[in-house]
Amino acid sequence: MSLVRDIELPSPEVMVERAMSVTGATDEYQVSQMVQVVNDMADYCRKNSITDGAVGMRSLLDWIVSTEITGDPYRSALYTVISKATSDENDREALISAVLEPIFSPIRRKKAS
Repeated sequence: MSLVRDIELPSPEVMVERAMSVTGATDEYQVSQMVQVVNDMADYCRKNSITDGAVGMRSLLDWIVSTEITGDPYRSALYTVISKATSDENDREALISAVLEPIFSPIRRKKAS
């Protein structure tokens, strides 16, 4: 049997410090914004009874590492934080529009001529 225990997330300042230490990320402003999104997403899920996924430090760390690779925090969030938060497509769309996009908007790609 696996022990599952709910724990509160640490303060945003502690989350930023730990995340930067673990991932080696150097952009404190971007990591702070990511922490804000993760905390807002956890609150949104709690308030809207979205319980089929998880949002926390592991998701944050995965998101930071992915963003370091892709250079695109919006796209990386879709595959790390959003996908782990819920499997319901409507809830995912709500999280994207209500929580992610106000802080990290999609990068507009130039169209080939």
